[in-house]
Amino acid sequence: MKILIIIANPKIDSFSFAMANKYKELATAKEYEVEIIDLYRTKYQQPFFTYEHANELKITPEMDYYQNKISQADELVFVFPYWWGSMPAILKNFIDWNFSRGFAFEYVNSRPKGLLLNKNVKIFTTTGAPSFIYKITGANNRLKKMFQKQIIEFCGMKLKSFNIYGGVDKSKTKTSDILNKIRL
Repeated sequence: MKILIIIANPKIDSFSFAMANKYKELATAKEYEVEIIDLYRTKYQQPFFTYEHANELKITPEMDYYQNKISQADELVFVFPYWWGSMPAILKNFIDWNFSRGFAFEYVNSRPKGLLLNKNVKIFTTTGAPSFIYKITGANNRLKKMFQKQIIEFCGMKLKSFNIYGGVDKSKTKTSDILNKIRL
């Protein structure tokens, strides 16, 4: 099995990287092939996506690189901090560029049809606030449904797990306990 881990956190010493490395460790122990893409440090940086030419999008070398990696992967793992009720802008930009029409989806009889079939997706995200804040406000469910319905299923993939860990920048949080909860 091939796993592509996509990290969107500007801090290399962040808990996002600890989670990604733990997942990689578990996967390589099962002899899975794992690759990590750090969106902030990759040499395949993509400029800010503008919708102006979205329907006439020409494949760039960066798109070709990322779409090839996505095509080869059986599983995509997104790891990021939960900022302002969503993902970091660099991850949204990655999705805008690379999950493009003709690659990730197409329209058939005016209805979307996902093209990235037989791919599983897992999400690992962290918040600074305690988890209960996001539960009582419904923010957790909004983020999960947005990913699940508007990105993952829209492109024909399957959401296998969605993990939000709260309070990670608080001293009382035991990040080692969270790392021990990570499963393939």
